[in-house]
Amino acid sequence: MAKKKRVKRSNIRGVKKSFGKVISRSENLVRSTKKKIILVSKILLISVILFVLSLALFMVTSNEVLLNFFYLLSIILGFVCVAFLIVLLALIFLKGLKK
Repeated sequence: MAKKKRVKRSNIRGVKKSFGKVISRSENLVRSTKKKIILVSKILLISVILFVLSLALFMVTSNEVLLNFFYLLSIILGFVCVAFLIVLLALIFLKGLKK
């Protein structure tokens, strides 16, 4: 006979740390916003630099294949920059709501 699979139950009450303090799961997910803001801003800065570099190479290049490649790359990196800007603004907004 085949055995039934058991479903693991999650600990809804909270996570107990080794030093005895109990932290709820929702509080555990929203911690360290400062580190998240720093990480998102670094990634945003790198993607903006790559975006500007791809636009500059798009303007300078005369080869049609490279022209299409840098055009497509600049479009993709532009969307990535906008996405990380939205994430950064959302994190800053959440940090402001927390206070």
